[in-house]
Amino acid sequence: SRMATTSNTKPMNLQQVAHVDTRSSRMWRDTYRHILRQRSAVIGIVIIALLILCAIFAPVIANYDPLLPMIGQPGHSGRLPAQPPCIHLLGCSVEQPQHYLGLDLNARDLFSRVIFGSRVSLVVGFTSVLFSIIVGTLFGLVSGYAGGWVDNIIMRFMDVLLAFPSLLLSIAIVTVLGPGLQNALLAIAIVSIPAYARLARASVLSVKENEYVLANRSLGAKPFRILFVHIFPNALTPLIVQGTLGIGTAVLEAAALSFIGFGAQPPTPEWGAMLSEARNY
Repeated sequence: SRMATTSNTKPMNLQQVAHVDTRSSRMWRDTYRHILRQRSAVIGIVIIALLILCAIFAPVIANYDPLLPMIGQPGHSGRLPAQPPCIHLLGCSVEQPQHYLGLDLNARDLFSRVIFGSRVSLVVGFTSVLFSIIVGTLFGLVSGYAGGWVDNIIMRFMDVLLAFPSLLLSIAIVTVLGPGLQNALLAIAIVSIPAYARLARASVLSVKENEYVLANRSLGAKPFRILFVHIFPNALTPLIVQGTLGIGTAVLEAAALSFIGFGAQPPTPEWGAMLSEARNY
């Protein structure tokens, strides 16, 4: 009977291991399907894809150098600063060079600056969100899985960050670090960490009591493997959805910081800084 018990126990464990490994391999495919079912995530991904294409092909789309004033350039004469748009198809004289959005106060082509500004905005958006997701997810995974005093310390720190309005906290951080695009990027990333930390923690709390997690734990799997191989893929879908929406928020916050002089500095073609330069006109 002892031999029978031993022979029956071993195949059962192997089946459990095979079942868990198969389930783990399907998690990433399920995550991809869940993302496609989220309408907000799909819309966000499409908009971001269009901006990425615009940023990649900026030299092809833009007509002029975004930093080059048109004063003294061939075909440009007369009063150039703050010149209105000139589009030949809409009745502008063919003798004048085309400027789809006109010229700014420094006689630079506005359309080219808007197009190249997408590069700056996307770098800020992607980099800050990536940093926030990585740091926030690590905090959330550890907090949700460990629980106890570790959870309390991490979450209370996140509550302190959430107590401040994001833009005001970003301004405070940039004021300490100094104006500039890199410091603005870091400030935006820091204020976004709590959202991803709390989202990751909630996902871990709902997943860690599932049967396949308990099966891995009973088989002696290490906490690191359970956390990052079996729990993390299930917590990934809401993080990606939040990340796609967070990129737009990061772009707006970067533009706001640049608008008040804490972000990108002239002559960098950044959308918020461009609005700030022309707000009195």
